[in-house]
Amino acid sequence: MAKTITVDPVTRIEGHARITLDCDDDGTVLNGHLHVLELRGFEKLVEGMELFTMPLITARICGVCPAAHHIASVMAIENGLGITIPPQAKILREMLYMGHILHSHALSCFLLVGPDLFFDTGSASERSIFHLLSDSPDLAKKALRLRSIGQKIVEKIGGRGIHPVTAIPGGLSSRPSPDDIKTIKGWSDEALSLLEELYPVFMKKLSGLNTLKSATELVNMKAVALSNNQTVDFLSGDALIVNSDGTSAGSFTAADHDRAIVENIMPGSYMKSVRLTNGESYFVGPLSRQIVNGGYSTPLAQKYLDTFRTDLTSRWTAFDAIEARCIEMVHCAERTGDLCNEFRCDDPVAVQVPSGKAAICRSMIEAPRGILIHDYTSDENGHVVNANLIVATQNNYDAIDATITSLARQCRTSGEDERLLNAMEFAVRCFDPCLSCATHVAGRMALSIVIRNSSDRETVRIISKGESQ
Repeated sequence: MAKTITVDPVTRIEGHARITLDCDDDGTVLNGHLHVLELRGFEKLVEGMELFTMPLITARICGVCPAAHHIASVMAIENGLGITIPPQAKILREMLYMGHILHSHALSCFLLVGPDLFFDTGSASERSIFHLLSDSPDLAKKALRLRSIGQKIVEKIGGRGIHPVTAIPGGLSSRPSPDDIKTIKGWSDEALSLLEELYPVFMKKLSGLNTLKSATELVNMKAVALSNNQTVDFLSGDALIVNSDGTSAGSFTAADHDRAIVENIMPGSYMKSVRLTNGESYFVGPLSRQIVNGGYSTPLAQKYLDTFRTDLTSRWTAFDAIEARCIEMVHCAERTGDLCNEFRCDDPVAVQVPSGKAAICRSMIEAPRGILIHDYTSDENGHVVNANLIVATQNNYDAIDATITSLARQCRTSGEDERLLNAMEFAVRCFDPCLSCATHVAGRMALSIVIRNSSDRETVRIISKGESQ
């Protein structure tokens, strides 16, 4: 008798979602699907607002990746109005962004995915940062410190650790003092030291889950990422498309992204998927950045990447994105130190800009989770007529569903309900999805799998953990 399995809610992700698995009469998983249950609605909310307020408004979309929206928004306006910012403003924006990536990846790797790695997916449900603090307090505290450093860097330059405010059309509204730069340099050195301790421990844990890794292969998926002369660049470059065999499949820019990719409505979900205009699926994020590009501009990150590529098979897996995030944290720590050395405190950080006018404003950057596009149209009074945001998790929607399906097939054969529950959540966390980052209630989050007959929807049985909220 055909069945549908539902995992609701999915925990330790930024936002609210559930998973459904469609099974045949024998219980074999036919396909899996992530349902995003939050309505963002920001594209409609910003209509009629002044164009220059967009960097402040869009930063409020998310509490985990506000800096990405803040920077993408101000860059879209500058592209639309033809504004060139001073070199020192570019340095400060990149410095802020390195702190943002460091904070976001540390959150993903240690607080969200970490418990999956340190406590096997078949273990009891007490897999959380609190359990990690109890089991490995020194490691957990260092991981939390790393996340804190990233947030502090954003706060020094962006004015706030959450929802930064200093990026304005034309540059930055304020500059850090020489003492601030010295402090940030000290933080970057501390972050690099912490990563050199944490990296080998994390890699050892990753190597112990090769069985799960084999079930997360991204079959027939292309990789898409920004590239600046074959170097990873979060804030500039064209988006390159790479086939699974490593060959080029084209490119696109922020200005012409709509000729290359298209959004698609997904059943039972408020989030749209994004595919190439020919209907092909792709994925984005740290792993994609490393596939598309030759490497990083910093030496230790490049060293780790070279080792990673030696071990990496020709087949990409969602599991590989976890190690890719670790490598990027090393790059962010190194790059922050370099930028501190490059910054000149006496040089200008902003230029005069024209008033708002009719324009098409588009930008494309690399958010922590992958390609992020801001696209606005303004009228002659400088008010937003329409807006569209394509976020990284949308770009990964098809890859998430494919990984859910593959991993569910493997874990269903074990017959262990707990392993199935945990594996489904782990499959989603590999992509570090950000579903508008709603605040969760503190405490235990309920999770259940409901098995129903596909014909009459009668419940056959329920597998659950936690308590209802």
